[in-house]
Amino acid sequence: MYIDRLIWYFLIYAMIGYLVEVAYCSIGERKLVNRGFLHGPWLPIYGIGALLIIISTISFTAHAPLVFIVTVVLTSAVEYIGSWALEQLFGVQLWDYSRYRFNIKGRVCLKNSILFGILGLALVYLIHPFVGGFVSTLGERTLSMGSHAIILVIAIDTTASVMGMVSFTRLLEQYNKRKEEIEERLATMVANSNTHLLIERLKEERNEQHERLVSRSRSIMTRFPSATSHNERRKGHLASLRLRLDEALKERTRDKK
Repeated sequence: MYIDRLIWYFLIYAMIGYLVEVAYCSIGERKLVNRGFLHGPWLPIYGIGALLIIISTISFTAHAPLVFIVTVVLTSAVEYIGSWALEQLFGVQLWDYSRYRFNIKGRVCLKNSILFGILGLALVYLIHPFVGGFVSTLGERTLSMGSHAIILVIAIDTTASVMGMVSFTRLLEQYNKRKEEIEERLATMVANSNTHLLIERLKEERNEQHERLVSRSRSIMTRFPSATSHNERRKGHLASLRLRLDEALKERTRDKK
């Protein structure tokens, strides 16, 4: 019963986190921005963070400053570990706060940590009393069946998202390998005038490979516009992708006008 309630809390706060993230990023970008590693309208990192805050602060909710400090520490730790784990799995750092002051390896920054602290206060004193009351009105059967359904849906979405990310990272590596092969061949042929047509074809193939990568990575790069990597070669490819996607967006905007 208690575990079922936690699973419901996880989903509700993951969905609230998604809405907050989308609204925050959309206002900053002045356009609708979809966010999140998963396909569904939920961000598990917010669900996990909310559960940790609720469980950790339950014994001292009367002390708001302490709730704020604990929230800042917990959410920063979750965000840092999440960024590190995803980079270990896929070789790509999906968000980068390096442009903000007081950041730690671009994974967390003081500005966001303070915002999370404020959200933590809202969670403990405004949101959770309402959400907890709502979940309490659900019958035991509804809680149990719902929690099983939540686990199934999140598991399916996670599997699909992981497979998509693996496909993206493989494509990125394939592109890099083929690009290097083409550039090596071009370097050996450039002095030979008889190979002009082949040189042009290799250049075309290099561009085709790049456009294929851009097309396949559009969704991921849109959801994680600051994605980067500590691998300089991969970091360069991600920057190139971001630039090409920005150019494509500007071209579509001009066409509409």
